[in-house]
Amino acid sequence: MRRLAALCAVFALTLAAGSGCGSGGVRYSHGRVEVRLWHSMSGVTGDALKKIVDGFNASQSEYTVVPIFQGGYADSLKKLVSSLDTSSMPALIQLDDIELRFMVDSHAIVPAQDFVDADARTPGSHPANLADFEPRALDYYTLNGKLQAMPFNLSGPVLYYDRDVFAQAGIDHPPATLDEVRADAQRLLLHNPDGSLKRNGIALSINGWWLEQMMAKQGALFANNGNGRQGLATKVLIDSPAGIAVLSWWQQMVRSGLATNVGTSGLQSLLAVVTGKSGMAIESVSALRAIVLALGPASARLGVAPMPAPPAPDNSGGMVLGGAAMWIMKGRPLAEQRGAWEFLKYATQPQVQAQWHYDTGYFPVRVSAWDLEPAASLHRQYPQFAIAHDQVVRSPRNLATAGAVIGPFTQVREYEQTAFEQVLVGGKTPQEALATAAKDADRAIARYNRSVR
Repeated sequence: MRRLAALCAVFALTLAAGSGCGSGGVRYSHGRVEVRLWHSMSGVTGDALKKIVDGFNASQSEYTVVPIFQGGYADSLKKLVSSLDTSSMPALIQLDDIELRFMVDSHAIVPAQDFVDADARTPGSHPANLADFEPRALDYYTLNGKLQAMPFNLSGPVLYYDRDVFAQAGIDHPPATLDEVRADAQRLLLHNPDGSLKRNGIALSINGWWLEQMMAKQGALFANNGNGRQGLATKVLIDSPAGIAVLSWWQQMVRSGLATNVGTSGLQSLLAVVTGKSGMAIESVSALRAIVLALGPASARLGVAPMPAPPAPDNSGGMVLGGAAMWIMKGRPLAEQRGAWEFLKYATQPQVQAQWHYDTGYFPVRVSAWDLEPAASLHRQYPQFAIAHDQVVRSPRNLATAGAVIGPFTQVREYEQTAFEQVLVGGKTPQEALATAAKDADRAIARYNRSVR
């Protein structure tokens, strides 16, 4: 409990005093064990999650999963920490990928691997077939030799582009490198008769995730000690040549007018492509489902390609799967934990994942789900999804693409964002901004690491 309280202090969160093991017995709902699921899915994705929950509840008579929306991932985490000594604590919580280190260090969770292993030892059980899970998702959520959480909603960044304006500009294929983006952006520039700019080359949003992904695509580590997977990360490597190359390109593109800076609202960059103000944009694949539905037949003009980045000299680069996972909480009774696990096995069945992919656009966690209906029909109707998938399967599996594991990752992302802003509007050089961000991040990591020792 002392370790968890120290972690919470690092995050400026409030934790009530007590045992940290939860209070109250098993919760029941109409004679079934009640499993509370805290999540951050709203709108279309919230409806899709409810569909999965309803399917699980109807499939058996022992458990009832109760989904409770908690706001964004950060809101959900804060509420979780403040509930660890109360009966309101959930048995299952959905959190974004960057909370991996914090959740493991909290000792407040039961690793998913424990349930996988228990199923393997139990005659008559129906174990999760991890051999069919997307291996890169398992790579990300495996730490200390164990699968810590169940991957659920997977995503990654892609390049969106307007096929029609590409054809008008004589560009026959999307760019793969940042140099190619610059060259294509120059050809995509379009001015009004009065000389004002009508369309620029690419809309760029400020997002630390883009920097992390472009470093991984160069085969570069984001943090030391094997991206924090061979030991606690003690420093970030964003001010390395790989990081400087990315931010220098960003600065040059915006300064030259080839790109527009849309700030921290990523969907504004995609909107710029849809409205014809920009020829390209970088955004998460999770936005693809909503945008193709909104565009209808006009979505055929929206192209999707792998996220461009400086090339890796040894072909070791690739993308890091992002998104979120489901965590089983140690502080709830074993019956609720078991119910949470049974739900996760149901939610990650290939057929369920095929429907989830169709409904939301998130990558399915099961490899076989890609070829099942209705996912297969989605790919035939919108080949953009298949192209986004290719980026995943073509990425090598190594420490760079497994992703960084850092305790105060949310703070590190904030420092990355500040570096972008200092370069784009504050007049700093990329080297200066990233060096400052790295020092701030390293101090935050040091504070965090002291709290877990």
